[in-house]
Order: sequence, then C-alpha cells, then structure tokens
Amino acid sequence: MPMLRAGMAVAALLIGAIATFLGVVVTASALTTGAISLSYGGGDGAVSETITRAGDAARYWQFVLLLGVAPAVLGALAARWAWRVIR
Repeated sequence: MPMLRAGMAVAALLIGAIATFLGVVVTASALTTGAISLSYGGGDGAVSETITRAGDAARYWQFVLLLGVAPAVLGALAARWAWRVIR
C-alpha cells in the first residue's frame, strides 16, 4: 500500500471518528434539552440564537439532522472505509 493512501486512510479514520463522536454528542444534547444554540459571525456582528423544539419544530429537526445525525453517519462511513483500507 503506498504511503500516501495509508496516510489518507489514517486521516479519514481520525476525522471520521471525531465527526461521529461530535454528531452523537450534538444529537444526544439536542434531544435531551429540546434546544440547539447557534453562534455565528464575529465582533459587533456576532449573532447567537437558540432554536427550540416547541418554538420552531421544523427548523429544530432540520438542524438536528444537519448538525447531529449527518456528521455521525458520514463520519462512521468514513471511518469504516478507512478501517477497511488499512486492514
């Protein structure tokens, strides 16, 4: 196995594992509390908002899927692919 491919597989394994972990944590936190807090921008233009399940259910579930479930699933797929390449 060429070293570049091995290095890419190790990087995909690490990044995939981190993405999976963070996706699971974000999903668990959002489902437990019923809210997702977002902050973006910088300086005077910084914006902080909280999206609740009771306040805006459609947007809440959209953010749960995009910020929690998607990274968990895609990270797990990347880590699985990398593990198969390394082995």
